Amino acid sequence: MADRQGRAYDLDVLRQVLTLSFTKQMSRDSFSPQATLCVIGDGFASLTALLLASGSAGRVVLVNLTKTLLVDLWYLRLWMGAYEFEGAVNLVTDAEGLHQVLAAGEDSNGWRSVVAIQAEHHALLRHCPIGMAFNVVSMQEMDPPVIAGYFDDLRAIAGKRPTLFYCCNREEKMLPDGTVTRFANYPWWPGDQILIDELCPWHQHYYAARPPFYRPYDGPIRHRLVRLSV
Repeated sequence: MADRQGRAYDLDVLRQVLTLSFTKQMSRDSFSPQATLCVIGDGFASLTALLLASGSAGRVVLVNLTKTLLVDLWYLRLWMGAYEFEGAVNLVTDAEGLHQVLAAGEDSNGWRSVVAIQAEHHALLRHCPIGMAFNVVSMQEMDPPVIAGYFDDLRAIAGKRPTLFYCCNREEKMLPDGTVTRFANYPWWPGDQILIDELCPWHQHYYAARPPFYRPYDGPIRHRLVRLSV
């Protein structure tokens, strides 16, 4: 995947490989070539492409900020090739367009398809048959009301089918405007079934080109896998 995208197999790719390997160990039944999974905030579409390339999902719903989403889609195109990309990737902006894309995907088992949604339209997630969602170090960049909006979307899905959520973010972070986001204060509910909750073993340090080459992040990063309650 990295070769086709002209990328190095760097830490950004490695951590998504480890994320997928770990979540498969925790809930293998959530992954299949027919599964619809969701990635909220995906750098260079690494996790999206990996889910599809490994047969862990047949369809991925990818949500990101508009400019970043364009980057994601460009890297998906590099991996898929222009011809497959044109047939497999759909940008949707309203419920009618989403339902059309989902219906077409059901006809073809959704194999290697991507539903792209701009973050401003994230409420469209509520109409998607998602079995599991991922967020890796992007909720820590969001204001608390935005985080709550995504949780509301995922709980709306969980009201229709069992839904897992893998969340990996800083335990605490101060945003540029002074707002502090805290992992513990995300809108978790007492009824959520926690499958894992710990500091992420592979996400506490990063490497750099100057000594010391292995450096800790600016704060501990926690990951949690939950079956969401409603």
